[in-house]
Amino acid sequence: MADLLSREYEVNYGHIDNRGIAKPSFLWLVMQDAATVHAESLHLAQDELNILWVLSRMKAHLTRPLRPYERIRCETWCPGIRGASWYRCFAFFADEQQIGDAQSMWVTLDPVSHRILRPSSFPAAESYLHTARGELFEPLPKLSCDTVRPHHIHTVQYSDLDVNNHVNNVRIVELISDALDLQRQPGFVSSLQVNYTAETAFGEQLALLCGTVDGARYVRGETDGKAHFEALATLSPFEMQEA
Repeated sequence: MADLLSREYEVNYGHIDNRGIAKPSFLWLVMQDAATVHAESLHLAQDELNILWVLSRMKAHLTRPLRPYERIRCETWCPGIRGASWYRCFAFFADEQQIGDAQSMWVTLDPVSHRILRPSSFPAAESYLHTARGELFEPLPKLSCDTVRPHHIHTVQYSDLDVNNHVNNVRIVELISDALDLQRQPGFVSSLQVNYTAETAFGEQLALLCGTVDGARYVRGETDGKAHFEALATLSPFEMQEA
């Protein structure tokens, strides 16, 4: 079994925002696809094990924004398991130069009850550990903000849902981007951590709230006062290119 998956993706105009750079969700789309393909190659697919893979926490860094029709190579591998979490790393390259990286934590759920199934429940976890490479990173931290203000309310619709019948993790990054008002920001998202704390179903009213933590932008999505996801984003300057 391959301990490393390498896969190439193209940034097309469906991924580009009004400022001419890739939306933050593009990176999440790439990572979701690469993680799924690698899990299948390791015989850890949802259907094969009768489980649901759910992203718990993800943190990504980019050294620069991504442009239309760039080809991005994504490498992904598994550094190991800790507690109930399966850990996964990513590295991103353009023209063979590394331009970013990411760390993620995933959990497996029972498809009916949606309770967490620990990796020790699966003989396949042993194979996962045999393909582990690199160091196991420290758990991604919890996020919080003492002062937040309401930004907008989003009603969950059909276009938000994925095969697990909840709001997809990529779509949540798009909602976070809306709350960051990226359409009028002078910077690109150079660092973004998202913690997914509860599933969000069709018809739910998601309130998006924003704040600032040590110069970084904080976003929380909640329903009836219960947090469903939290994010912390750092924006860095970039030069606008003429059309």
